[in-house]
Amino acid sequence: MNSLSRLFYIMHYLTMHNKAKATLLAEQLEVSTRTIYRDIDTLSALGFPVYSQSGRDGGIRLLDTHHLSATFVDDDEQDQIILALQNLAATNLKSVTPLVNKLSSLFKKQVEQWIDIDFSTWGREDEANAIGLITKAKNQKKCVIFTYINSKGNKTSREVMPNKLIFKQNAWYLAGYCCVRKMTLLFKLKRMTELAVSENDLDDVYLIKDYQPEFTKVYLEFKVRNDKIHQIQEDLLAIETESFTDYTKVKTWQVEGSWLASYLLSFGSAVEVVRPIELKEKIKEEITKINQIYF
Repeated sequence: MNSLSRLFYIMHYLTMHNKAKATLLAEQLEVSTRTIYRDIDTLSALGFPVYSQSGRDGGIRLLDTHHLSATFVDDDEQDQIILALQNLAATNLKSVTPLVNKLSSLFKKQVEQWIDIDFSTWGREDEANAIGLITKAKNQKKCVIFTYINSKGNKTSREVMPNKLIFKQNAWYLAGYCCVRKMTLLFKLKRMTELAVSENDLDDVYLIKDYQPEFTKVYLEFKVRNDKIHQIQEDLLAIETESFTDYTKVKTWQVEGSWLASYLLSFGSAVEVVRPIELKEKIKEEITKINQIYF
């Protein structure tokens, strides 16, 4: 446990128990009593009213009236910190929950869990375990190893230095330096199997600090039957519409990928693609294949 974590732990423990013996804190934190007293000195220097009292009933104490000073974080910022951590916990990162409880106690705040987010899809296990394992590897500065199945069903073994977890287009991705391909790549978590923490250390030199994935966009124009336009408006952002008697014309820029054809095909005859021509031809080919199977 690093020094900052120890300071938070000591403050939380004193808030909950009023006092503590240095030997007890040293045992729980697996450090020497000398280290505990240095931590107490650090807290005092930061302005926290922590003091030691000698005698049989002595120990390390925190003033009963103390809560975190507004010069550290004000009341609104305290609420924002707790809310942000609650939101993380709601995304199934349950390891955050103990920290929410500790900080709420430290801030003397009563919190209520009011938001619940589930990124998993129907019929399959969520990705919380994978996110937790990748986060663990990142914190330990280790690589992750896994079997990756690409969009064509091909399997490859990968070892990756984790850089970022990204939620995009209704899916979680790991951005990291691939030791096999020798470059930074995106990996969809749903396509990973046999995920584990590697024994090999990651090297920060290979990680791009401000990495942002580049997604090529394509101009899309299509007609949609009026009874389906509301669903399109729910699914796609930044669209321009023009209404006609029987249909609505939609113009938009969307991220390029195989998902576009699948998405538009899901509307059946309710959607007619106008541009790009390449996408229109791709949909035609898919319809021909479907006809060959069923007719």
